[in-house]
Amino acid sequence: MKWVPLTKRQIQSLISRPAQKITLPVCVIFYQPSNDLKVSFLVGRKLGKAHDRNRIRRRLREAVRLAAKPNSGLWIIMGRLSAKNSEFENLKRYIREGFLKASAWEIRSPH
Repeated sequence: MKWVPLTKRQIQSLISRPAQKITLPVCVIFYQPSNDLKVSFLVGRKLGKAHDRNRIRRRLREAVRLAAKPNSGLWIIMGRLSAKNSEFENLKRYIREGFLKASAWEIRSPH
């Protein structure tokens, strides 16, 4: 599945004012309702050298692909260092939980 990435401006505005921020042990998920489905994966330089960051990004991308298809909206998945060494099944479980929390929030939200 190929997702459309967010633009740099969308990423900055979503991180500064997210509608929903879900903190998990392996990542932080930022969500904002929208008609489009746009997903971006971020891994900061503090998490290690390029090959470590790429590994975290690839693991998160694959976990999202296998675990759950996100609802329409703007999504940012920001990796954490624990995503590099955690069991892949745990990674998928955390991602699935994060998407379920965001979906439940959208249903409960009066806006």
